[in-house]
Amino acid sequence: MSISYDFKLINSGVAGMSLVMSMNEDAFSFITDEADMATIADGSAPLDNSRLSKFIEDAESAQFCCDFA
Repeated sequence: MSISYDFKLINSGVAGMSLVMSMNEDAFSFITDEADMATIADGSAPLDNSRLSKFIEDAESAQFCCDFA
């Protein structure tokens, strides 16, 4: 059985920062509308690593699934 992830959490290359990449339209709407996060040109949203666990909790509460890359 294959798992379809809604978000991919990516190392940004900047110390203390990750990128949240939405993998579908509903996930993109969640980060821009619900989580009120700004996106950069590639569609990902920068996120401080100290807020990562809170983002995952909020996403899971909204029935989204995260993958770590």
